[in-house]
Formats: sequence, C-alpha cells, structure tokens
Amino acid sequence: MKNKLHDLIVNELNELLKTKKEELRKMRFSLGVNKMIQKPAQYKKLKKEIARILTILTEKESLKK
Repeated sequence: MKNKLHDLIVNELNELLKTKKEELRKMRFSLGVNKMIQKPAQYKKLKKEIARILTILTEKESLKK
C-alpha cells in the first residue's frame, strides 16, 4: 500500500484522504451510538493510513518548492 500511495498524484491523494476521513467519521459516529467499535484493529489501521497519506502529501509539497 505504501508504494502505491507514492505513485498517486496529489489530486488522487486528496480524494483518497477525503474518503478515508469519511470512513473514520462513520466509525467514530458508531462509537458514539454503540459505545464500542466493532473492529478496533480496523480503526487503528484507518488512522495510520490517513497519517501516511498526509505524510506523502507533505513530502510532495516540499518537493515542489
């Protein structure tokens, strides 16, 4: 997954980030309603994926300068 993310352009990364953040928002909403997360490992994985995307976006921004 990491290598595939580096191959994406900035617009694609932004779209993927938007999608992942929406998934995270839905998980957090279900946490508030159900008082527990159905798949805690998936929650943690999703947060890491978002962090990776943000890191790659930052790297690409610094390369532009």
